[in-house]
Amino acid sequence: METFEHLYKQHYPGLHRTAQKMLCHDTANDIVQDVFIDFYQKTRNGVKFEFPKSYLYRSTLNKCIDEQRKNRKFAGNQIPEGIQDSHHEYEKQETKNCIGNCLAELSLKDREITVLYSEGLSYKEISEVTEIPFSSIGKTLSRALKKLEKELKIKGYELL
Repeated sequence: METFEHLYKQHYPGLHRTAQKMLCHDTANDIVQDVFIDFYQKTRNGVKFEFPKSYLYRSTLNKCIDEQRKNRKFAGNQIPEGIQDSHHEYEKQETKNCIGNCLAELSLKDREITVLYSEGLSYKEISEVTEIPFSSIGKTLSRALKKLEKELKIKGYELL
């Protein structure tokens, strides 16, 4: 099995981006740290993970869902502290906000599969994380992306 340090360095950025897409920046840091703490404690207690990457992503999504339920809102639409006031940064943030708003309109499963796909996970990995049959991932993802595109158009943001 890979060392904890290697897994941390390899997967932290992707897990953090996933949590950010589901929640706000500050909360994302805490969630990913909690996921790694839980993972570390379980491995220290002798738990073996056949697919650690899938476990880490599923745990991250579950903690994001718990946080959303706790707050009863999607905090991913908030502007993180310290954003520079330049026009380019503003446009970038507006795009992120628009996509975050549209993601929030999707069902939980559609949001999960879209976020995981955007992080570059393979269909096999998405299937393991979401427990959707591998043979259904392509069609489910296609439908979720069409729903996201429709929401983006409704909000006035056209995809190129």
